Amino acid sequence: MRRVEHVMGFPVSLRVDDEGFGESAVDGLFAWLREVDARFSPFREDSEVSRLDRGELAPDRLSTDLTEILALCERYRTATGGAFDVRLPGRRLDPCAVVKGWSVQKGADLLRAAGARRFCLNAGGD
Repeated sequence: MRRVEHVMGFPVSLRVDDEGFGESAVDGLFAWLREVDARFSPFREDSEVSRLDRGELAPDRLSTDLTEILALCERYRTATGGAFDVRLPGRRLDPCAVVKGWSVQKGADLLRAAGARRFCLNAGGD
């Protein structure tokens, strides 16, 4: 089974080599990635990230997923001595660099939970 869709601004390809693997799990994966894009894109005015950046959401009202993403962003900022920072001066909050990898890992977990054992999930070349 193979599928490629354009999600989060880049191509996402999936190849599953498990015989009889269900199309519904693949549909679920791509639905998950579209949901991630809608929820965490800084380019969508109604996303949770944009609403947080504008001050419309208090930090204690964030989803568990966004809290996890922001914690990862902070961990990378600290580990790089500030070279990686999702809150650069004069720019809006942009966790896309972390969201991409985070969402692909969660997507792979979804595939495994659905029974996939031999697959390649590629997002934008990563």
